[in-house]
Amino acid sequence: MKICIERSDRMGDMILTLPIIQGIKEKNPKASIDVVASKKNLKICELSNLINKTYEKTNNYSAFKQLTKSIRNEKYDYYFSFSPSWFGLCLGYYSKSKFKSALILQSRYKSNFLSKLWQIIFSKIFFSQSKVINRFKSLRENHDIHQTKMMMEVILNSGINLDKNNESKFAFTNALTIKKDQKVCVIHLSSKWINKYYEEDNFLELLKTLENKNLRIYLTTDETTKSKFDKIFTLYSSTDKPSDLINNNKKILLCNNFDFENWTSLLNQADYSITPESGCTHIASLTNSKLCVIYDSDNLPKSIMREYSPWNKEYLALETNDIAINKKLLNFVE
Repeated sequence: MKICIERSDRMGDMILTLPIIQGIKEKNPKASIDVVASKKNLKICELSNLINKTYEKTNNYSAFKQLTKSIRNEKYDYYFSFSPSWFGLCLGYYSKSKFKSALILQSRYKSNFLSKLWQIIFSKIFFSQSKVINRFKSLRENHDIHQTKMMMEVILNSGINLDKNNESKFAFTNALTIKKDQKVCVIHLSSKWINKYYEEDNFLELLKTLENKNLRIYLTTDETTKSKFDKIFTLYSSTDKPSDLINNNKKILLCNNFDFENWTSLLNQADYSITPESGCTHIASLTNSKLCVIYDSDNLPKSIMREYSPWNKEYLALETNDIAINKKLLNFVE
């Protein structure tokens, strides 16, 4: 049985798809599973020993034409389009797979029958199966629309059996080994920390209190960090060399612009991970660290939790408008 799964969007989405791949393999050990990934989530796929082959999404016409040819030549038994764009639908159409399935997610913010209308029509005509989820209605009727569970339903409805309650067997390899003379707390400095409820000064207060604990604190960055944390970059030491962590004696150290391998190595060795809802949430969910996720209170936080909560991972959920957020974070690392 040859299967192609298209998941060419964000890193977190790919991580929430890993239980699907694992579940299929556990019930169908001889199944061969290939994945079409984005540049952002490609490295997650490459680290999984359950994925046979990975293709990278391309927006270049000639490269897309070559990709469709490669997919068609594989003669897949099943093709699944799980990403929200037209790319997966078009690739599925050209794939000539025996059974093609699509998951179409309508808006969670308002009830609108026109939402994704043309994608729905296309998938109903050219795909063997099209599962359409009205998220606005489903969330208000308290349906379980976790991303992983919705994908599982599509797989099961296609006739493929899978293990629905598997524990993640994904494991990162450590590109570096950090000093562990104290417990380690990794805090991801996404710009999502800073909003009308929480300012950089609030974050500084948190760090000053954390300094009194028996912790070594690493602050990781992304492309949004520098625009929101000027004071942090002024007050605390920073390094862009992962090797500096081996003998680090700083209580708080900014780990600036670490590449994927070193960033995930750091998270993989942490005792605590604190992050706004982002790709970092799902990376940390694949580790043994104790996880806290902070949700944007102005962006349907309860809905986001229900759709994108880490799979089979206990975690503390906080919201940005919680006036006791710093106190709860201090209790979290006790």
